[in-house]
Amino acid sequence: MINQESLKKDLIELSPKEFFIKHIVKSHNWYFVDYLHTPSDEVLDKLDRFYEIVSSQLQISFHSLQMVGSAKTGYSLSPDKLLHPFHEETPESKSSDIDIAIVSEKWYRLLWDELRNIKRNQYVRPYQRITSSIFRGFINEKDILELDPIREKWFSNISPINIKLQDELQIVHPITYRIYRSWEDLEEYQIGGISLAKQRMEESNV
Repeated sequence: MINQESLKKDLIELSPKEFFIKHIVKSHNWYFVDYLHTPSDEVLDKLDRFYEIVSSQLQISFHSLQMVGSAKTGYSLSPDKLLHPFHEETPESKSSDIDIAIVSEKWYRLLWDELRNIKRNQYVRPYQRITSSIFRGFINEKDILELDPIREKWFSNISPINIKLQDELQIVHPITYRIYRSWEDLEEYQIGGISLAKQRMEESNV
């Protein structure tokens, strides 16, 4: 079982890459095990079905997906919310999201082409943020959703996924997606975030 103290200990003792492999890449999944209380002999089948639903709809490889963030570990690794637990909605804050990394050069290129087409014809308010992320090899769903011409296309692909995940697997929390050009880009982003979390914890003695 993943807990806050074990994550803190590993952040201190492991290198960022070792932490990434142990807690992000490997198969233990906090949301399925500790939140949904999936029986141990059913967890892998449930995870496989999760990835099957997403990959089938997006027409990408079954192995092109990775759950990340607090749904994977149970606690946030964001430097601003370091080790805060995955939580439900409250009057003060919205619920935690389930963060899914889509590793697909096809989708990355498709969305980047769409974004460039939009830029030719209209002012794009988050353009600097978008180009900054693209330079690092990923595209945030929240940026896609700010652009009317592409929002509907994205929803037409994602909405059936979210409905199936809720109906079949009882996934009740909001799902957010980030599209990566390659596994190397995903690893670089995650290890960078883990490094910042490690630094922040050491500085503040969390």
